Amino acid sequence: MLVGLATFEYLPVRVGGLAEAVTALGEALSKEDEVYVFMPSHGLTKTVPPELDLKKYADFRITVGDRIYPISVFQAWRHGVRIFLFSNEVMDHPEVYHPRKIFIQKLVHFTKALPGLINLLLKKEERKPGVMHINDWHCVFAGALVKKYFRIPFIYTIHRICRERMSVQELNEVNLGELVDNRYLEGEMFNIEVFGAHQCDYLTTVSHSYLDEEWPSFFSSFQGKVTYVWNGTDARFWDPALLKSAALPREERRKKALADNGLADGYFFFNVGRLDAAQKGIDVLLDAFDQVMRGYAEGAEKVRDKMRLVLLGSGDPLLEAEARDLEKRYPENVKAILKYLGREATREFYGAADFCLIPSNFEPFGLVQLEAMCMGCIPIGTRVGGINDTVHSVDDHPEKATGLLVPRRDAAALARAMVKMALMLHQEPQRIDLMRRNGRIHVIENFNWDRAAARYRMVYQNMGTLKLPFVSYAEPY
Repeated sequence: MLVGLATFEYLPVRVGGLAEAVTALGEALSKEDEVYVFMPSHGLTKTVPPELDLKKYADFRITVGDRIYPISVFQAWRHGVRIFLFSNEVMDHPEVYHPRKIFIQKLVHFTKALPGLINLLLKKEERKPGVMHINDWHCVFAGALVKKYFRIPFIYTIHRICRERMSVQELNEVNLGELVDNRYLEGEMFNIEVFGAHQCDYLTTVSHSYLDEEWPSFFSSFQGKVTYVWNGTDARFWDPALLKSAALPREERRKKALADNGLADGYFFFNVGRLDAAQKGIDVLLDAFDQVMRGYAEGAEKVRDKMRLVLLGSGDPLLEAEARDLEKRYPENVKAILKYLGREATREFYGAADFCLIPSNFEPFGLVQLEAMCMGCIPIGTRVGGINDTVHSVDDHPEKATGLLVPRRDAAALARAMVKMALMLHQEPQRIDLMRRNGRIHVIENFNWDRAAARYRMVYQNMGTLKLPFVSYAEPY
């Protein structure tokens, strides 16, 4: 089968977890199927990274409003996947999603360009994808047009519901009025995700818990063609054997990593990702750590002097300021690194830290907990979405525990959890060691990309005929 993956992120273009997920899925699928990736260039054709040997494939034109725009298509092969990048004055903008005006223009140009390239593939190579896999709402319109004009069925994967809309006037102005359907109108606004969910042949999301959480408000409307496919992670990359100090005991790696960041040895808590309150709950994290340091959590007086927190990431300027303030108040306990240092640096932190804090308010799937477990860093997360699906909490599964789960938006509960795990590290190191071993085995066996690819392949091959059953958390698929 020839599988087309339409996306706005694919490595080396990375904004968040979407890039990791689609890249890993494409490479896993390519072991049995041909895989083509379709994406705006985001400037890659201007500053070509060394891992991409780009060659021009074709030139054509699209009409947007009353203007004609040239499109150049470049192609490259990466790890068995054929990548097509669309390049012009709009799609070469280096920022993927910002500013919003440019992003919407990119969406429109990509929507027009993808059918143009499918037409050229038919003319030049006499072939087309057997299925188009649309990743998130940015690519929904492109999938709908490809289905309409080339009869290519499409699967729509919602990595996160965004409830995005465009006005009917906007769609008419860019010659996409043919997509407007009164069923998806909310006043003068057109609901893109509802449109995509109706138009697609199969609808998926990335975890059982997220499907359940959003069932009443969204997914229940599409019963009969909706299921979930868990993401995976690449345990070949997230491997302690690849650490710079792999030969050292974990305690020595921890001591060194903390010293490199100006902190003495202690109980090492780590957080990586976007500093965001709405989804990631970073405000809850900062509050929880402050509660521990003030002695508000039971038992905090036994551990607070040795509590260490390293934050790695950037985002909301207000949260960045709050992180800096926490660092100033507790300079011997907190280090805020307000930037993204790359996957290799993140791997080094995972390989040294005792615990990874993941206080999300909602998380469709999340990759951090899997990456952390692969590296022996025990996740302390919330009972939401993919975190709930992938982490065995020590309170629920003492023998096969891989982490600890707490209620969302509950700083006091998170503070208690941090104290509990710090005390366990001090008093019951053998239990901590068991959780570390459990975590890596659990991820490798249950959340690998070959398994996800096999599940998606079932969807592709039976789209529109076989309705896949819901698979409960207790029943591995």
